[in-house]
Amino acid sequence: MGRDVIRLIIPAYNEAANLPGVLERLRSTLAGGAEPYQVFAVEDGSSDDTAEVLRRLAREHPLTPLFHETNRGVAAAFRTGFAGALAGAADDDVVVLMEGDGTSAVESIPAMAARIRAGADVVVASRYRVGGGYRRFPLKRLILSCGANLVVSLLFPIPGVRDYTIFFRAYRAGPLKLAMARHGDQFITVDTFFANVEVLLNLRPCARRLEEIPFLYDYGRKQGKSGMKVWHNLRSYLGFIARHFLG
Repeated sequence: MGRDVIRLIIPAYNEAANLPGVLERLRSTLAGGAEPYQVFAVEDGSSDDTAEVLRRLAREHPLTPLFHETNRGVAAAFRTGFAGALAGAADDDVVVLMEGDGTSAVESIPAMAARIRAGADVVVASRYRVGGGYRRFPLKRLILSCGANLVVSLLFPIPGVRDYTIFFRAYRAGPLKLAMARHGDQFITVDTFFANVEVLLNLRPCARRLEEIPFLYDYGRKQGKSGMKVWHNLRSYLGFIARHFLG
């Protein structure tokens, strides 16, 4: 795999209905724009036919499926995806973490990659920049997302970042590898979607430039139910904050 290949990580749990469209949009956006890319999809013990869909798609796309025999959760999917994408990566390579449900704006990936190549270490697709926001979002998830972002931004401020909880980000491989080496098994400890925040906080000391681009999160693109358990994730946020301030 060459230095300039964009490495995309897609955690996938019960995404059989969404993945064909996501992979087709990637092909249209990246291959159509002459951007070499490789997808690392983590099949996290789905109860639908996600595994078979990925095996089929791997015959048609630059896709490496990574399989968990049982459902291990978002943190384990992140760890497996990062390990797969960073294997053999050069320090300046672009690594993108995105949703498998179709809600990540594939069309924004070339702009995110361009920011990394211009010197940014992290590029966040932000709902809190002009042009970004929420569309057709479930009320409970909207309240959790906005509330969590407000609290985390006050307690753990990072210059250049407004959206702390979003899944969709681009990373320079070098700082990501350095942060993972420093933290080891503690790089991701939270077994919920708070892992999004934990990755950003643990990466911050290794990253010089963090930037954002606007992102309109259109929940209506998703087929099927969300895998997020709102109250479980809320407890995870509160537990992390309590552990941090209580030592």
